[in-house]
Amino acid sequence: MNGPAEGALFDRTSLSWRFNSQSFVLLGGPRAAILQICDPGIAAGVVEFSRYKTDPLGRFEGTLESMLAISFGSPERRAEVLERLERIHTAVSGTLEDGSSYSALDRDRQFWVLATLTDSVIEVERRYIGKMRRGDRVAYYQESKPMAAAFGIPDDLVPDDYEAFRDYFAQRLATLEPTEDSREVASTLMRPRVRFVPGIAWMPFNLVTTELMPTRMRHQLGMRDLNRAELATVRAAQVSMRNSVAHLTGGLLANPLNGRAIRSAA
Repeated sequence: MNGPAEGALFDRTSLSWRFNSQSFVLLGGPRAAILQICDPGIAAGVVEFSRYKTDPLGRFEGTLESMLAISFGSPERRAEVLERLERIHTAVSGTLEDGSSYSALDRDRQFWVLATLTDSVIEVERRYIGKMRRGDRVAYYQESKPMAAAFGIPDDLVPDDYEAFRDYFAQRLATLEPTEDSREVASTLMRPRVRFVPGIAWMPFNLVTTELMPTRMRHQLGMRDLNRAELATVRAAQVSMRNSVAHLTGGLLANPLNGRAIRSAA
């Protein structure tokens, strides 16, 4: 597996490269995307300005690829992606039903997007890989701060340490109130209409996503709890993956999005 480009935000020795460059992070992508649109402003922006119905997986894939390019691409590639995102986000703004305004340039909401990605990597790793120790989680969060700085997010919006981050995340989950837009986008992400792909094909991924979702958000979005048989299936998959990862190396572990994100950055 090729390493980060020269001058990348995170080098080969970083925990960010160790974990984010692996394919398992894709399991948490839908969870992160759904948690993001639990914020009414983000959900409204997705509904009004994205092609989530005609290209349901596009935003998910584009977000992950952009994050990889910013993290592991050259300084030139990083600047290019950040400029493109800023340009796109400039056009995304509007008014919610309660009269409040939203903007994709809102730094608080931008940090929430980054926070869902960070937390999802940690949660997926904990369930499916099991290599991170507490000290790794603390260090992994600290490493995530340069990403927030790259987006111009003020320091006062970024929790000081991992404990503060956990408190921030828990408080956000306790206070977010998903809207009909949130539920509509979440439903589309769970059951995307992709040509030649039958709906039942998404069932295994939906079981994984449902099990990963925080209980309150799952219920707020109208997602049912897994039954005992479904939960047993997910638990078996977690054990199987933990046992098999130790025997996989190199390209078999690599995130398939690495190629486009990093090669184009070199």
